[in-house]
Amino acid sequence: MKTASNPRWTRLLPRGLSLVELMVALAVLGVLVAAAVPSLSDLMERRRVVAVAQELAGILNYARSETNVNGDMVNVHLEKDPDGKLSCAMVNVHNGTQHLCKCYRAQENMCGGWPVQILRVFQIENSNGVSFEAAADDWGPLRRPILNFERGKYFPEVSGVKITVSGKRTGAQLRVEINEVNRVRVCTPDSSISGYAACG
Repeated sequence: MKTASNPRWTRLLPRGLSLVELMVALAVLGVLVAAAVPSLSDLMERRRVVAVAQELAGILNYARSETNVNGDMVNVHLEKDPDGKLSCAMVNVHNGTQHLCKCYRAQENMCGGWPVQILRVFQIENSNGVSFEAAADDWGPLRRPILNFERGKYFPEVSGVKITVSGKRTGAQLRVEINEVNRVRVCTPDSSISGYAACG
């Protein structure tokens, strides 16, 4: 039995993609992805800068509230690893040996074996593209980036504290500032991240 082919049905059958069409589509897709990846990487780094700045602001506010709750003096360390591998912050209860603590060490050895109550630790590896650096007009008698919080008192011996969070690839920056009455604010020193007030 012979079946007659109908040219009308032949035209309606899906025919698929030719190899040339597939290669052109892949080339166009490759160009679009290549154009989008740097923008996505920049966006992700800016988001990490924002996250780190918010975490540091939260740590400072936590230290202030903790000393108001329990009445003990609380220290905040803001340090960089001497090898340049990480930036870190640590909150601990003051016991007179806080100058021995280094937040970039392993947690069990942060205070060199001294019995120091560590309340909170934040470490960020600089290889992730984001780091932070603490600076002050005057760090006080210890000459180290350590802040002392005490109930009802401020730290007049330390002045002009600024923690700058930077993205390595984009250069985007946010700054966490703390004023003379322990108020914390996040601002942008160079307007590289929108949504934040300019630093004064």
